[in-house]
Amino acid sequence: MMVRPSFKFGWISEYDSIESDKSPTIENHNFAFATFLAGRDGGHGANIEEHDTSDGYFVSARVLIYQLLHSPTVRGNKSIPLIILVTEDVSQKKRDRLKRDGATIIPVEKLYSEWITPKQGRWQDVLTKLRLFEMTQYEKICFIDADHLITQPLEGVFDDPAAMVQTTLQDPAIRDEAPLPESYVFASKTEAGGYGHSYPPEEGNYLNIGFFVLGPNKVLFNYYVTLMQPEYANLFSPEFPEQNLMNYAHRKDGKMPWHHLWYGWNMNWPTENDMKGGAHSFHAKYWDNDPTHDPVLKAVWQNQRAEMEGYWHGRENQL
Repeated sequence: MMVRPSFKFGWISEYDSIESDKSPTIENHNFAFATFLAGRDGGHGANIEEHDTSDGYFVSARVLIYQLLHSPTVRGNKSIPLIILVTEDVSQKKRDRLKRDGATIIPVEKLYSEWITPKQGRWQDVLTKLRLFEMTQYEKICFIDADHLITQPLEGVFDDPAAMVQTTLQDPAIRDEAPLPESYVFASKTEAGGYGHSYPPEEGNYLNIGFFVLGPNKVLFNYYVTLMQPEYANLFSPEFPEQNLMNYAHRKDGKMPWHHLWYGWNMNWPTENDMKGGAHSFHAKYWDNDPTHDPVLKAVWQNQRAEMEGYWHGRENQL
């Protein structure tokens, strides 16, 4: 079992006992990081040039690739690929740029539901993230929304006890909307709910879907698709489409309850205090002008972006 990191002070961390980057689990299995990219604002940005800086998700995806695969201070010691699911309205130029950056590009067909209407228009394609559960060529995938800052290696998340294979409960009193797999992997972290959270944060039963570990499984994928059908419209609120669907499918009193990853792998509504406490990644759109974003974390992300651009400028000028 993995021993949790123990953090000393400031932004410096060390691992006691087992170092995650020496885990035999990572050595012997087929794992991947993943993110998702759709056309900006529902597809209106499909023909934007690859170097256009107005598409924040695309820029942030490039920064994410750099952090996970190339950054000397953030990438881990193992060769874990980053796959990016892209919808049809992501231009070929953008796909080519992301591929040159080192990502594995996987075009996918969008998932829709007649009754699921998101709270914001930019979330209209987020159900397509569930296509990851069809990617059975991978044993485990750690999904990370593109709008992230990463400051420490994340490869140890695959050895988190919460990310181990779980047995589906056999309880005839619990409703099955469709067949369930005999076992599953699904681990996430609690929705922080605001910038005033403590660190460590309080654990709750409502998960945030911006960062999670899954085990691809087509039976499980088909179960999620069933939940998207109109006859099940009363089971969860559609305002946060994939997040509320997963909170229902993996509810704590269901047959496949979700499991809590170590809080330090990821924080949403992040603050400098989370970084000082030892958190490894932070979920926020640091490219925009939102004044509520933590200025220290935003500056770190901007430095990572500049480092990424300098890295590729230097390499491409040598060709």
